[in-house]
Amino acid sequence: MRVKTLMTKDPVVIQLPATREYAIELFRKHKVRSFPVVGKDGKLVGIVSIKRVLLHPDEDQLAMLVKREVPTVKANDDLKKAVKKMLEMDYRRVVVVDDENRPVGILTVGDIVRRYLSKNEKLKEVTIEPYYQRNVSVVWRGTPLKAALKALLLCNAMAIPVIDDDGNLIGMVDETDLLRDSEVVRVMKSTELAASSEEDWILESHPTLLFEKAELQLPKKPVEEIMNPNVVVATPHMSVYDVAQKMVKYEIEQLPVIRGQDELVGIVRDMDIIKVILNK
Repeated sequence: MRVKTLMTKDPVVIQLPATREYAIELFRKHKVRSFPVVGKDGKLVGIVSIKRVLLHPDEDQLAMLVKREVPTVKANDDLKKAVKKMLEMDYRRVVVVDDENRPVGILTVGDIVRRYLSKNEKLKEVTIEPYYQRNVSVVWRGTPLKAALKALLLCNAMAIPVIDDDGNLIGMVDETDLLRDSEVVRVMKSTELAASSEEDWILESHPTLLFEKAELQLPKKPVEEIMNPNVVVATPHMSVYDVAQKMVKYEIEQLPVIRGQDELVGIVRDMDIIKVILNK
């Protein structure tokens, strides 16, 4: 199968120079998580994500927030090539470019799950057993939102399971949940100016420099107040086809894997199940 069969054609792009606020307006308008970024010549410069924009509120110039090293493919390339690049670079999308390196399409992990895996009934015979992750990062129900966001970033995930005092699964929280109630505020910071040895005899103490800085602030409440308690789950022997179907139906990218009622044993991501394409 060729990339052009599954890709989204003519993606919305952001042309540099541009500001952070302009990018946020586009994210709100189109409700996507990232955009290809091009120069004045229309050639690909990189990709900017909503997470990167929100987590760097003090940077107004979008060029400073662009990830430059992104995977690219051509429309006629085999799907396996695109999947391999996604997995090697741990990136959820590849930009489809023409011979002049201009974006003509974009192919995401979600596109592959929605347009291929969830429609391929042959995958009913393939279980997620070889693909789901056994090592899972979790947060406790009483974890403050700021700490939960930090945990999410450290494990490089889009969502993280929430557990109760007994270690049982009680919910999921994703990056959009955490960032929805956030706000950018201007705060005053201070730093001491170091004096040279010649100046020490003049100054009784080091002078302090005050400066204003933008910071992302989250409400002071526990993660259980914003988590989604209606968790869609998988079991170890569920098929790739069925998991893909669930991901499409509920518009989610990963499912906790459980045994019995609430015993968490792993997590299966859309990035995990696309590996099946390399084994075909």
